Amino acid sequence: MLPLKEGTHDRAAALIEQRPPFDPEQVSLERYHVFLTDREAILVFEADSAEAVDRLGKRLGLWAAAAWKELLAGPVRLAEDVSSWVRPQPDEYVSSTPCPGPGDSDGGDLYAPEESTQAR
Repeated sequence: MLPLKEGTHDRAAALIEQRPPFDPEQVSLERYHVFLTDREAILVFEADSAEAVDRLGKRLGLWAAAAWKELLAGPVRLAEDVSSWVRPQPDEYVSSTPCPGPGDSDGGDLYAPEESTQAR
C-alpha cells in the first residue's frame, strides 16, 4: 500500500496508467491489480512462488522510491495474505482417469465368463 499526500490522486493515476517498470511475466506474476483512492494506491500482486514475491519486492521498492517519492505521505506498507478465495475453473472438474467399472476399481471381471458349450 502506498499512502498518498493530499491532492496527488491525479498524478498517482497517471503513474498507474504507465504500468509498472518491469515485465509481469519476467518476475513470474500470475496477475496484478491496482486500486486507487484519494488517500492511497493499493497494489495487489499474485504469484505462485515465494521467489517471485522476493524478486518483485526488490523491484517495487526501487520503483516506489523513484517514481512515487513526491507523492508518498509515508512509507510503503506490505500486507500479508491471510485469507483468500478463488472460484474453481470448470476445467478443474474434468478428469481423464478411467470410469470405475468391471475390471477396474470394483474388482469385477472385465469380461463375463464364457459359458461352456459342453455343459449343455
